[in-house]
Amino acid sequence: MICAADTAGVRDDEAMAAGGKRQRLSQEVRRAEVIDAALIEFGRRGYDGASTGSIARRAGVKQPYIYALFEDKRDLFLSCFESLNSRMLERFREVAVAADSPDDRLRAMGNAYLELLEDDEKAVCHLQIFAAGGHEELREPIRRGFEATFAEIARVSGGSQPEVARFFATGMFLNALTAIGMGEDLVDDLRVPKD
Repeated sequence: MICAADTAGVRDDEAMAAGGKRQRLSQEVRRAEVIDAALIEFGRRGYDGASTGSIARRAGVKQPYIYALFEDKRDLFLSCFESLNSRMLERFREVAVAADSPDDRLRAMGNAYLELLEDDEKAVCHLQIFAAGGHEELREPIRRGFEATFAEIARVSGGSQPEVARFFATGMFLNALTAIGMGEDLVDDLRVPKD
């Protein structure tokens, strides 16, 4: 007998391999797909509003398979936070390399964050993550993740604590503008020209 968790990792729309057998995606690939789907669902609906059922549908898996990949919804949510921070920090490191001063590095990282918000709907999940800090079971890991991200941005940029705090404040403002669908005028005003 085959259970749902055994077949959930097989995508129905995957091309049939030679011999008529379906190709299985690795658990690592499937996990990344579920995180991408969850970032969109959590970003749109928040921690409480997003369901594992809607995340599973978006990822193209059966709901029980979510629990084969993640301990529970909390684990999935925190995995999304970790993934989002990793992607963001990777991009920040890339753009900071070419800059000469802390101001230039923070400016480059700020523009990179604007691009992420404009081009990747998964980045909007950041605001929902901080809002979920109101949940007792999420507050501590979100706080630790925030502190680690703050420290890494300070390290990469070479900026002072007040400079990095202003950088974060602007990022939170951008998250709020994006979440409420504000026009690009305010966002464009935040683009700091080099001179």
